Amino acid sequence: MQVVQTLETININTDDISIFYYFKNLITKNFSKVIGRKNKIFSFFEESEIPQRKYFLKVLNKKYLKDDNEGIKNIQDAHFKTIKLNFEQANTLKPMLFIKVNFTAGNILMKFSSHEKIFISYMKNYFKNHKIEYNEDNLVLILEYKDAITLELFEAFADESEHLKYCVNFDIDKNEYKNFRENLHKKEGMKWKFNALAKLFSNYFNVLECTPQNDLSEIRQKYLIMVKLYHPDFYQGKSALEQAYCREQFEKIQIAYDNLKALYRNNT
Repeated sequence: MQVVQTLETININTDDISIFYYFKNLITKNFSKVIGRKNKIFSFFEESEIPQRKYFLKVLNKKYLKDDNEGIKNIQDAHFKTIKLNFEQANTLKPMLFIKVNFTAGNILMKFSSHEKIFISYMKNYFKNHKIEYNEDNLVLILEYKDAITLELFEAFADESEHLKYCVNFDIDKNEYKNFRENLHKKEGMKWKFNALAKLFSNYFNVLECTPQNDLSEIRQKYLIMVKLYHPDFYQGKSALEQAYCREQFEKIQIAYDNLKALYRNNT
């Protein structure tokens, strides 16, 4: 028997017909939202059935522990998932690949249970146009967040329990992923707000000969250069016209820097 978890499902694969019918009977007797055919059963989450679902998972874990000597990871948090029960013909169960997923600022880290060169190539092709680094020594693949499509691809990938010749078990903390996704959306919102405001401040960027792609330190360096260039003290003894022009430029530079400094500090 194999038990494989994804973000939204818990898949029970067995080539033992007695095990299949045992769990099939438990599912059909205890859960209301059930569909299926001869060798495949789906049970969808129903909030009023949480006690029955938790009991079912305890029974499943007990059986799995008996056969495998190791319990199912995160089984206590799996009651909300869609349960899929599959009967496979003898000798057709696929090899297992375990992937522990963690999240850092802007990156998705996937720790593999073993080095699978073909699978890594498959993932790189799946996440094409994304920056991916794989460290063969510690079996960690790092997927860099690019945009909203990154999360769409990741969720679709992690919600499949079978890839190539493998049954893939994704160990994902749902709350950790939720926080990661919310933080990214928050940053995207702040980025959008900054870009919208930057358009309004385009004149200030032009005055300092900068763009919104420059960070505050770069803008400050440009400001210091220009403020020295147009400082009134350097134009003593010049014509009244030159002094007036430099004073006007100096004031524009000062106003531009003060406003851009406020923009950056309020949006970081």
